[in-house]
Amino acid sequence: MKVDNKQTALNIYRKAKDLGWSISVNREILVIQKEFDKTKEGFVGCDSEYYWILSLAPQSRPGSIWGTDGGGVGALTAMDTGIFKMHKSGVNKRVLNQLGKLL
Repeated sequence: MKVDNKQTALNIYRKAKDLGWSISVNREILVIQKEFDKTKEGFVGCDSEYYWILSLAPQSRPGSIWGTDGGGVGALTAMDTGIFKMHKSGVNKRVLNQLGKLL
């Protein structure tokens, strides 16, 4: 199945903006982040949204997803700073290039 890189990038960009997330591309890694009010509810809201955005980014090589989610000690950092930040590696380079043009 062929991926429409431009449309895929636009979908990621729109979903992130609709949910209040910022996007950046750093050395072939997609990074999203969102500020929240340092409450459990704020954290849980971010924890329930991030995968929705990152799942739109197709992987074309091995990679992973990591950051300040509830699955590890990163959650402590997020609660301390009020910034929820997630990364995804292995994303299709052409999609990342298109995202870069949107940013």
